[in-house]
Amino acid sequence: MPVHAIASNFSGGEVSPHLYPRVDVPAYGSWLKTACNFLVHPQGGASNRPGTAFVRTAKYADKACRLLPFVLSEEEAYVLELGHHYVRVHAPGGTLLQDGAVYEITSPYGEKDLSAVQYVQYGQTLYLVHPGYPPQTLRRTEDGYFALAAAVMKDGPFRVANTQAERKMHLLEKSDTVVSQGVKATLSFLPVHYPNYFVQVFWRGEPFYDPDTYGFNVSEVVQYFNAAYGSTGCKAYDQGGVLRIESPQDTGGDYNGAELTIYYRAGLVSAPKLVVTQALSGGCNAGTVISSGQSKWYLEADFDAFEPGQVGALFALNHRVQSPYETGTLGYEGISKVIKTGGDWRLRTTGSWYGQIVLESSLDQVTWEKVKHFTKAQGEDNLNALGSLELSASLRYLRVRCLQITGEMGYVLQADAFHQEGIVRLEGYVGPRQMGVSIQRRIGGESGEWTADWAEGSFCPSNGYPACVFFYQDRLGFAGSKKEPQTLWFSKTGEYADFGHLREVADSDALSVSLSGKKLNAIRSVAVGSKLLIFTAGSEWSLGCSGALTPYNIEVAQEGERGASAVAPLVVGSRTLYVQSRGGVLRDFFYEYTCNGYTGRDLTLRAKHLFFNKEIKELSYQQEPDNLIWCVLSDGSLLCLTYVAEEDLFAWTRHESQGTFLSVCSIASRGYDETWFLVRRGEKTCVERLLPRLSTKEPQDQVFLDCSVSKKMTQPFTAVSGLEHLEGQEVCVLADGTPLKGLTVQQGSITLPHAVHTAHVGLAYTARLQTLPVEYQGADGTWQDRPRRLAEVTVKLLDSRGGKVGAGGKMDEILHLPAPQYGAPAPLQTRDVRKVFSSSHSCFPSITFEQSEPLPVTVLAFVLRMC
Repeated sequence: MPVHAIASNFSGGEVSPHLYPRVDVPAYGSWLKTACNFLVHPQGGASNRPGTAFVRTAKYADKACRLLPFVLSEEEAYVLELGHHYVRVHAPGGTLLQDGAVYEITSPYGEKDLSAVQYVQYGQTLYLVHPGYPPQTLRRTEDGYFALAAAVMKDGPFRVANTQAERKMHLLEKSDTVVSQGVKATLSFLPVHYPNYFVQVFWRGEPFYDPDTYGFNVSEVVQYFNAAYGSTGCKAYDQGGVLRIESPQDTGGDYNGAELTIYYRAGLVSAPKLVVTQALSGGCNAGTVISSGQSKWYLEADFDAFEPGQVGALFALNHRVQSPYETGTLGYEGISKVIKTGGDWRLRTTGSWYGQIVLESSLDQVTWEKVKHFTKAQGEDNLNALGSLELSASLRYLRVRCLQITGEMGYVLQADAFHQEGIVRLEGYVGPRQMGVSIQRRIGGESGEWTADWAEGSFCPSNGYPACVFFYQDRLGFAGSKKEPQTLWFSKTGEYADFGHLREVADSDALSVSLSGKKLNAIRSVAVGSKLLIFTAGSEWSLGCSGALTPYNIEVAQEGERGASAVAPLVVGSRTLYVQSRGGVLRDFFYEYTCNGYTGRDLTLRAKHLFFNKEIKELSYQQEPDNLIWCVLSDGSLLCLTYVAEEDLFAWTRHESQGTFLSVCSIASRGYDETWFLVRRGEKTCVERLLPRLSTKEPQDQVFLDCSVSKKMTQPFTAVSGLEHLEGQEVCVLADGTPLKGLTVQQGSITLPHAVHTAHVGLAYTARLQTLPVEYQGADGTWQDRPRRLAEVTVKLLDSRGGKVGAGGKMDEILHLPAPQYGAPAPLQTRDVRKVFSSSHSCFPSITFEQSEPLPVTVLAFVLRMC
């Protein structure tokens, strides 16, 4: 007796072979054995993915690059091509040009830096950070172009202040010749040992270690290095498995950036599976800093405090200024002596005088501004006034100026005692106890006055720069540097360049927070929601507050101990998706009221085979249509997750093309989101954008080809040019709604066999959908171990044309209905297609659906008849 069954939805997506026997799971009927180049809809059906339109080849074919979104509105959105020391700007309408050439911006990032760049957008400014470079800002200028520059940061941030009273510093002005000391450039790291890989090691691009045995022998590498380069003054050391290399001292600065590169190979002649690069840094050549007769400020320490890698860092010196005062007498247009003040002041006058005087303040004793105006008539009492200047962290100078007074006036000008934090920027290395500086904010003490109350700036080459950037409660935030891997820094509220504080700390002042975990796990990424979610290498944290964020109400809590990779997380509705540490697991993370804490799921659990021995390299969220998460993996493969948390739906599909995927991003557009890809195709790297699916239902307007070029004209044509990116490749054409195959691009063009009005030319791909065996419970138990035959299937299709269906053997083509008008292309159709099979009996019968034509298909369900 025949058994009828239905596969009515595919919302489980492609699943791992580990789950094939799990017929006990309620979702079993929605699982797929294969879902290649199909997208699962939240409603349950599946459609072949649309094709991609070719935009432009990347600047360099042999260098890494990536795509970043820059969205101003639905009408104005850009995709940035961030490459080896350049940025290009693409838009849906094409690539931004200037004077006929591709518009480019110079970037500090080399190709090896690109994967570590994180970014956040605020208004018309994109903030970019990398652990090895000062933060950058990319701004859209008024003329429609862009400007990339180092982000301006004022008055900080700083590391924890010195607590050792014996370690002191002072500021000193010198005009004699100062000669800097030489310092070795160094690198020191613990190499990764892979016992099943061959190792090849390069120094400055030259191989010096290439053994024919497996494993990494540090002592051998040291021996070979010293034999090859000892004569240059460079020296390698084996420090208990840690490899250290030093350059000569006097020419140390010449070796900054010199690279040691390690190739890990599975075979002697195979391509490297892993490439690790380490660079020397911190070197400084000896030489004269200033010539005699010039005047310059120096920061001096009474201990070895400095190294060349600190150049660019800020230092804060705090001095206690005892209550300063000046007395004297003034007449007519006299001017008093100057005092320092932190804000509070008092003025008393004596004598028989009358007229007008002015209390003035200045930051530099050059430009003065009026604080208060006093008038005393003849016979009136003398002045006894007090007040406070506008709240500020800067040192101010005060004086009294007479405005043609009559008589002689005695005065006492006084200020309360105060602490003054001066700030200097290190400009040049002199020695371990001396650095040339520029003054950013004046100190309170006199030249040469020592203080133990000092703090070093958080960011500089030796301390590192922030790895993460974000906005939270109208503050610009940074997180995770080399020396402070668990610290977050917040700017002043509404003042994103200011990381300072007032003399009396205000609620809106800048602040910093350090996580206090059991292990020193570096912050890898940050996501912003109602709370700030912080992902470190080994744990997950939340940072919140009651009301506005201030230095006094921060609440930090550890929420888990799984850890995260450096891939930037995605915020999807009220949930955050992040890549777990080690890179092969995608998790969601959300607050659960029932347990009063954060929880989440492994979204890759049902499709582990798609991530085996791979890492997630990039994520992108395409909200419309269908809530899609695109994932680029380390091997160049592309996966897509349909994610609708409120429906407990997460379905994986994989996507193949004639190339490898390098990067992905999404930008907002009118009515839908555009997803862009960077794809390596042969010897070219192409920037492509995923086209909207079924923007019309006219068959001639369908584009289901990759890296495609479209041409549409009122006059018929036979030649299609602009195909240089596909030179020598066999392409497919949708010509007036009819597929044509077997054409090869020559000299950047093809010739069609007949004239058409519309042609889409690109690379063909096959979309494949395969079900798992249908579970049927008979009176005597499961049928999973019993041979059965799929005799017939009814395929429910929506807006489709073409396709093939089979039951494990021969694939039967689905013939489309003819067009209502002669000569017109067959329209897209919504109908049920019935196919009878002559397949043999099997314990694992399943339905396979394929579409290899460049036309749309949407499968809603399979209705099966088994005997």
